Amino acid sequence: MIASTGGVCRLAPVLRGAGWIVPFALLLASCAPAGPDRAASEVLEKVLEQHRASIAALDTTPRPPPRSATHRLAPGSVAALLGQTQEAVLAALGPPARRRPEGQAEIWLYQGPRCALDLILYRDRATARVAWAAARASGTERETEAGCLTELGAG
Repeated sequence: MIASTGGVCRLAPVLRGAGWIVPFALLLASCAPAGPDRAASEVLEKVLEQHRASIAALDTTPRPPPRSATHRLAPGSVAALLGQTQEAVLAALGPPARRRPEGQAEIWLYQGPRCALDLILYRDRATARVAWAAARASGTERETEAGCLTELGAG
């Protein structure tokens, strides 16, 4: 790291990444000699103080995502969708990304960033109802069924 020998500070080449700035400033300030070179130490102390103020201004406290006007109450499971009418599904999840008629049925696809939901709706008299539903992860990441429905319900 830093070693002080004879009033001279030496820096070992082990500092990598952005996390070294504060420790470097502290160690360098401790190597500053007393007397006329005190001005350099004061400059480093000011730099350190400004760096701390910058970090405090970032305020990295996690906050819940804002609820948008398009946020809907998603069902808790795919099984809760079974038997639901077309209108109930649209109210919960909004319009699907794709709709495809298939004989007496209609296939709906909901696509999110991390998952997809497939629905098959059959007409029961004049009303289309969900007869089959399946949620699946997209890509290599794991996604729970409830997490997928929450993601899709968020719009």
